[in-house]
Amino acid sequence: MRWHSLWPLFRLVLEEGNCTLSLAQRPDTLVTPRSCTSGFLRTYKFLEDGTALELVHKTETDDVPLIIMAFQGRLVAGVGKALRIYEIGKKKLLRKAENKTFSSTIVTLNTQGSRILVGDMQDSIYFAVYKAPENRLLIFADDTQPRWIVASTMVDYYTVAASDRFGNIFVNRLDSKVSEQVDDDPTGAGILHEKGQLMGAPHKTKMICHFHVGDLVTSIHRVSLVAGGREVLLYTGLHGTIGILVPFVSKEDVDFISTLEQHMRTEQGSLVGRDHLAWRGYYVPVKAVVDGDLCETYARLSGSKQSAIAGELDRSVGEVLKKLEQLRITASGV
Repeated sequence: MRWHSLWPLFRLVLEEGNCTLSLAQRPDTLVTPRSCTSGFLRTYKFLEDGTALELVHKTETDDVPLIIMAFQGRLVAGVGKALRIYEIGKKKLLRKAENKTFSSTIVTLNTQGSRILVGDMQDSIYFAVYKAPENRLLIFADDTQPRWIVASTMVDYYTVAASDRFGNIFVNRLDSKVSEQVDDDPTGAGILHEKGQLMGAPHKTKMICHFHVGDLVTSIHRVSLVAGGREVLLYTGLHGTIGILVPFVSKEDVDFISTLEQHMRTEQGSLVGRDHLAWRGYYVPVKAVVDGDLCETYARLSGSKQSAIAGELDRSVGEVLKKLEQLRITASGV
């Protein structure tokens, strides 16, 4: 199967008052095995107050460019298994730095400061850093288990949320002390001399959340759906799924919703007889995530069951329903 495609990029501010747009072009791409005759990074200049584009130049690549992104006034690109930083030139983009130690194709990129989070197609999320004094791209942390990454987003400077091809969403976090150690190293010499763990990077991220959605999650974004409300993780799936992951801010809410979920697992059986906990932990046991869809079915229970569950929670039926509605509206507005 051969196909042509264009992959868009955010605007790059390369010079003061001069914005450009870059596109990754992959003509004659062969999906299996993955190859292409040549890839191109096309650079355009905005004209007439952003209403027109002019082609500046196009740069040939030796592999399939799947993801490109703005990075400190430059361009960071995942070209096959290589992570590269390009700078704009007069005739083409100039390759300034490269790291070719990734195990498979790079499919996602997220950046903040000098840190780059790289989503490997078969090997989960890598934490990399660009050290400008030595012009190095260095990997300093990775995941403890391989994952087929589809989408990812940075939750904060230490934390990343990602999805894989098997319908899972997970959140990994880097130890803050490791992060500070890497940031305080101006040249990256300390990273180069550290011994790798488990045939990988010298440091490992810790999984803090895991949940099986049941649909292939194709995008994840950190957004605020309500004016002045808390930020949530909005995700969309291949089969039309749209959902949000809402962070709890109080221990009281965590205890309430977790206890309600436990009761709903016994009261609300599956149509196909599948155990709910086994389903949500289909590949990896569910961790630190409560199934809001299951808790919302509380309103459809009979009055006697609602009263029994509310009694276990030391609340009235009205208070339970009001609390569920409040959690939903404050996060999503619906």
